[in-house]
Amino acid sequence: MNEEARIKRLLLDTMAVSALRQVLDVAREAGGIAVPVKGVVLSRWLYAAVVERPYRDLDVLVGRDALVPLTNAVRERGWRMRHLSVEMGELEFEVDGFVVEVHAEFGRRDLSRLSTAEVIARAVPDRETFPFEILRVDDIDHFFLLVANVTKKAYIYANRHQPEDLERFLLRLAPRWEELAERARRASFLTATRNVAAWMASEHGSATFTRFLRSLPAHPRRLLPAVVKLHRRLADRRGKRLETVSGLLGLALATLTADDWLLRGRGLARLVRRGLYRRLGRDPG
Repeated sequence: MNEEARIKRLLLDTMAVSALRQVLDVAREAGGIAVPVKGVVLSRWLYAAVVERPYRDLDVLVGRDALVPLTNAVRERGWRMRHLSVEMGELEFEVDGFVVEVHAEFGRRDLSRLSTAEVIARAVPDRETFPFEILRVDDIDHFFLLVANVTKKAYIYANRHQPEDLERFLLRLAPRWEELAERARRASFLTATRNVAAWMASEHGSATFTRFLRSLPAHPRRLLPAVVKLHRRLADRRGKRLETVSGLLGLALATLTADDWLLRGRGLARLVRRGLYRRLGRDPG
């Protein structure tokens, strides 16, 4: 990495930390809790230096009941709003020109039984990562969040740093693999975990995920992983430029990943409804 690129990454990180402090304060004033995840913390927890793990926005989790109060507080601050979907639990705005993404759903609605409230409840105070206190998400929950991100993007739009994040996280979690598998089962998230493990093992040559995959309990759902793999290969042949139908297929496959049939049914119904709204030229919200 040249010096110019290094300075640019350090500058972006400084902006992110400043934005994080302000967002935490605003969330607290609004009566809620915001918890940082992904780039701003993983660059510190998984890598030797923050410049090794690039990121361009700030991701935070909030509870479902905190989304609307936080949205109102953002408006009062005069921060530029970029996107809001109360139904999907998504809020995006800018703090001093830096993009902040707020997630009130774990990964995406109906992917698992996990809720942001449950994840936040397991987080612990951390006074070492930054000059101010944050809540640190449990490593297994954070790993599941990365799995959810790759799954919802049908493995095709996954950011280039996500495989390395997953690899480093799984190595750290080695003593907890049995617990990880059990929590994935309870969260209706075992198929997603297996699919991502297979993706890492076969397409990224990860020996760690190969061992992890062998340690996971046998699972009866074999058709979905095969279809996901086929969809991914077809997308690769087209240079990852998906047509609308194929993109919708990726969303549908992600929705079908949950092991709970109620989650799958609800997710598909929501996907169809939102698609119809867009066809009618209406904002699904």
